[in-house]
Amino acid sequence: MATLLAAALTACASPALPPSATASPPATAFPSETPAPAAASTTGLPLVNVTPALVLEPPDFIASPTPTLLSLPLPAERLLIEAPGPGSQVLSPARIVGWGGPSHQDRVRIRLIGEDGEVLAQVRTYLLVPSGRSGRFVVDLPFHFAAVAEAALIEASYENPLTARLDHLTTRRVVLLSTGRPLIHSYLVAPEKVTVFTPREDRVVEGGSILIRGAAWLDEDLPLLVEITDRQGNVLSSSEVALAAPALGELGTFEVTLPYSVPYEQYGWVAVTERGLHPPAVLHYTSVRVWLKP
Repeated sequence: MATLLAAALTACASPALPPSATASPPATAFPSETPAPAAASTTGLPLVNVTPALVLEPPDFIASPTPTLLSLPLPAERLLIEAPGPGSQVLSPARIVGWGGPSHQDRVRIRLIGEDGEVLAQVRTYLLVPSGRSGRFVVDLPFHFAAVAEAALIEASYENPLTARLDHLTTRRVVLLSTGRPLIHSYLVAPEKVTVFTPREDRVVEGGSILIRGAAWLDEDLPLLVEITDRQGNVLSSSEVALAAPALGELGTFEVTLPYSVPYEQYGWVAVTERGLHPPAVLHYTSVRVWLKP
């Protein structure tokens, strides 16, 4: 009886848990809403519109001098070889077409100069215009040489209508062929290759000296030859003048003062010559008539 009473008191003091109830595990902390920084990736991400641009410091540039380009109002060429043009390859007979004048008796002289300076062929033709005017000329020039091909110059010139002395001369570099197929280029428009700005045509000159200014571009690195001649063609004064140009083949200027002496007033000429060595020949010649006073 005593045993039953003790068991009842124990049951009332500590009620038993249901069989399924177990002790709860300790609470687990939830991660923060701010994610931890990810490790840097070695693979580049694609560039999209929202990707910020990579800004680099601008490099330090070293300023370089800009070459001075001359801009001069050059007149049109007074004597022009239109065909064959520069670099043409020609067979015999060479058809030469050009424009020039006016000239003495409306004639134009054509010469073919080989690479050693030898004249391979020459002919005189006429301007196809009424007498005393400028116009076109056309001529066929047969030639012969021993080699298969040879560098050459086609030279065209005419004389002054009043004095019958050389007034203007121009040249064209070509390649002569003894066989094969020709290659002909055209050359239609060109400014004057050697121009005299001062003095002007028919300008009165006095005082015993002439200031000569002009512009040109050269094929070879040689000085220009500037001359003053009297009415008979005698050279009164001459000088070699270097062309001030940025580079060979570019437009440059020249200037020189030449003395002269004449016994009485008369016409004279200021002439400028471009010379070459390959081949040895005159490449260009231009002249201006002036009235010389003592």
